[in-house]
Amino acid sequence: MDKRDSLPSLSPLQQQPIPFTSIELQPTVAYLNHHGTPARMVRMRFHGGKSYQPAVVYMHFNGQEDSLTLAASQDGLGEVELPLPGAPVDKDAQLFVRVSSSGQTYTARCIVSPTRQWNVYIMPHSHVDVGYTNVQAKVLTIHMNNIDEAIKIAARTANYPAEARFKWNTEALWVVDKYLAAASDEKKQRFREAVTKGWINLDGAYANTNTSATSPAQLLQLFATGARLAKDYGIPINTMFQGDVPGASWGLISQAAITGTRYFLSAPNANDRIGSSGQWRDKPFYWQDASGKQQVLFWQSSPYSIGYTLKGSKIPNFFTVEDPKPYYTGKPSENFLNPYLFDYLSQLEHQHFPYNMTLLTWAMSDNAPIDPELPDAVKAWNERYTSPKLIITSVKQFFQDFEAGWKDKIPVFAGDYTEYWTDGIASGARETAINRNASDRLQQAGAIWAIRGKTGYPADSFQHTWTDLIMFNEHTWGAFNSVSNPQDPKAIAQWQYKQAFALNAQTRSETLLRSSTNGNGYTNTATQAVDVYNTLGRTRTALVRVPAALSTAGNQVKDINGRILPSQRLSTGELAFPATSLPPFSKQRFTIHPGAAGTPAQKATVKDNSLDNGIYSIRVDPYTGNIIQLIKKGYNGNLADSAGLNQYTYMPGDSAEKIQYSGPANIHIKEKGPLVVSLSVTSTAPGARSITREIELASGTDQVALVNTIDKTAVGSKESVHFVFPFRIPGAQVRYNIPWGSITAEADQLPHTNRNWYTQQRWVDVSGKNMGVTWSSPDAPLFEIGQYPTAGLLGGLHNSPRWISFMEQQPLISSWVMNNLWHTNFRRDQEGITVFHYYLQVHGAFDAATANSKGLENHQPPVVAAANGSPSESLFFNISGDNIYVENLYPAADGNGVIMQLVNTATHTATAILSSKNKSTALNISESDLLETNKRTLPDSFPVPGKGIIMIRVAKK
Repeated sequence: MDKRDSLPSLSPLQQQPIPFTSIELQPTVAYLNHHGTPARMVRMRFHGGKSYQPAVVYMHFNGQEDSLTLAASQDGLGEVELPLPGAPVDKDAQLFVRVSSSGQTYTARCIVSPTRQWNVYIMPHSHVDVGYTNVQAKVLTIHMNNIDEAIKIAARTANYPAEARFKWNTEALWVVDKYLAAASDEKKQRFREAVTKGWINLDGAYANTNTSATSPAQLLQLFATGARLAKDYGIPINTMFQGDVPGASWGLISQAAITGTRYFLSAPNANDRIGSSGQWRDKPFYWQDASGKQQVLFWQSSPYSIGYTLKGSKIPNFFTVEDPKPYYTGKPSENFLNPYLFDYLSQLEHQHFPYNMTLLTWAMSDNAPIDPELPDAVKAWNERYTSPKLIITSVKQFFQDFEAGWKDKIPVFAGDYTEYWTDGIASGARETAINRNASDRLQQAGAIWAIRGKTGYPADSFQHTWTDLIMFNEHTWGAFNSVSNPQDPKAIAQWQYKQAFALNAQTRSETLLRSSTNGNGYTNTATQAVDVYNTLGRTRTALVRVPAALSTAGNQVKDINGRILPSQRLSTGELAFPATSLPPFSKQRFTIHPGAAGTPAQKATVKDNSLDNGIYSIRVDPYTGNIIQLIKKGYNGNLADSAGLNQYTYMPGDSAEKIQYSGPANIHIKEKGPLVVSLSVTSTAPGARSITREIELASGTDQVALVNTIDKTAVGSKESVHFVFPFRIPGAQVRYNIPWGSITAEADQLPHTNRNWYTQQRWVDVSGKNMGVTWSSPDAPLFEIGQYPTAGLLGGLHNSPRWISFMEQQPLISSWVMNNLWHTNFRRDQEGITVFHYYLQVHGAFDAATANSKGLENHQPPVVAAANGSPSESLFFNISGDNIYVENLYPAADGNGVIMQLVNTATHTATAILSSKNKSTALNISESDLLETNKRTLPDSFPVPGKGIIMIRVAKK
């Protein structure tokens, strides 16, 4: 029996209200509006009970005296806000208070310190998760309804004091894009008017995205919709808002001149897997790019969940209502910012916060209906308090006001804000690889269209595909219960919606690539021919693999001059041959004939557990299947550490001590040479039905190619899968490719950012003074430095000591290919076949331009297609310049020339040189932007700052 059941009942006397027995004074930063005059506020709290009877409060402060009468209260007063007499103090002063009530006297003292007059900007929004709280269709309906509600509220409050007039921040342009697509003409006009009036505010990014997982081209396209809306509505959109995601790629700042971004507001998650990133809260800075030539004003605010904590959790929300609506409590000032705001501002002052303004976002929850009572709460607040004054704001208004008042006081920092939440993408490893490959394929399709000078470039189809790619990298992967209840029909539906972005991008990019190579037909039906496209801006030699269906005529390959080339029919049915010295941005034709295949001058050889191509000598451990010898001709020593490279490791649970390895290796020769040789290593493996690791060398090719295939079993308990590469490189530094550039781990990272794992774009380089290895994977973006720094990263990890604050340089990197460590949002398990490609190149001293070139080659292999049109085609101009490369090339949407982004990999200024291939045709070169406008004319040679990028249009005069 509950002990409470045996307690005697209270007598009527005992049920009477209990009066207070003491008082406490709590200083605040606030100023009350006391008879039209600002008066410093101290909160007086009653202890032991409440104040029911009339009372008089006598205040003695800073040489002034005043009194306040408290009326009787039937419900009792728990606290009272006291307006202190006199002017604001400029040094600490003591307050003495005496309260007379029911013949008793109570006293208290406190120290009141100087404070400033505060302006607090309140930014109303609803955090946009594409899913999570419900299926995506219902989520979208809530956000689109919020736009309509916001317009109504803004109209209703148009005559309120300026600070209380409602504004709505849509947060992600995905919502606006879908809203306008579904809206009637009348709604579109109403929306346009609301934007013009400042009732609806648009920020530049399409979605809350894992920016370090997006390619440079995707990162640009993240802002394309915003650029089009800005032009259409005649307004500047120069802000970015990112909710929930802790961290962002430094590449965002590198492209700021192209996207027009000037301001970046981050409102991350309160505590889930955010490491120490909270240390950046309310520490604004100008975020300088790697070139030092441009910067964006960055502010990380308090978590976006403040509104939910104070109010949203106390009204109907997605946890309690299937289709939540805007909720009116009838008491706007309840569950608002008192006392939270006073404590928050007091903390800022104690932290020596130098400014008199800050910002809080106001969202009722993820995917929540609008708070319709916010304007009335702000209006009532400002009538009661003169400070802090509340101002309903947009991102743009806040930053403009802040910069206008404090520009010269804002510090400037440079470095990567290395993201924390990219680990979750390895919960869908297959789809992540599909999306990355589709992005590369789409870039190649655009480049081929430009190389061939084809008309009818389908810009809209390309844009739709870019949107799919971006939305797969949006931070929402599934339902809030995706881990706890993965069989919930809503959880299944949300993952299918997410997965479709990658699958659709795959299909569309394949279609666009086919369209780019099709056209005028091939008239010589007597000879089978293929075209090979080099979609990169540098001359390259590469192994070409012709599909079996395009090489039925035989095994002999000839170049355009009739010279027989080395070739080999592979076990896959493909016909392989080397294409040497393919010119930049060009197409070359090769013909296929019956007859003997050509033989390479240097034959590649394979036997038992070793391979050699005259450049590399590889040996595989006969028991583990790991690479225990990696030797390159002309370089001293074996670069494989004793445990071997390309180790499969499986971590069950959260402990590195529980690491398991693949079983005994079954090694057989797959490709026998003389052009291509490979070993196939099959093993049993924990967490999988089996794994197969193929090691391949090609004659004359300066590269080791690895193909790892995992046949995964579904495991619901926590797990991680790695392929580990311990190199033997003394004094190694680890550098890696990020969007638009490269950084050195630790040295180029901002403090309080992620060091437990990293996200690479195209390559990671491990180099000592005179020798190193460039490691590349088109499929697997996550890697770690050292011995399993992700061990134990389970759950929310609030203030966990497992977060690393300094990353020691070491020559061991691990490809973190799969995990299910999250407790929400991401997938609980994954099953089936997933393939991971890796490429290794041993080199001398590190060179960023060379590493970048190799990464590009691995991500964009030569494109093989059935012969079509002229035997050779190429871009209509040449591009040259030491350390400069073309990141992306595609036709201008208006048909006038081509658009490209140039990147300088060096730390010093480099010169880009463009020249027409037709001496009688001059070039029109201009700097451009996302709208492909001609911003300024450029000469045939122009400087690109060190680590800088530039977007240009090149057309014929």
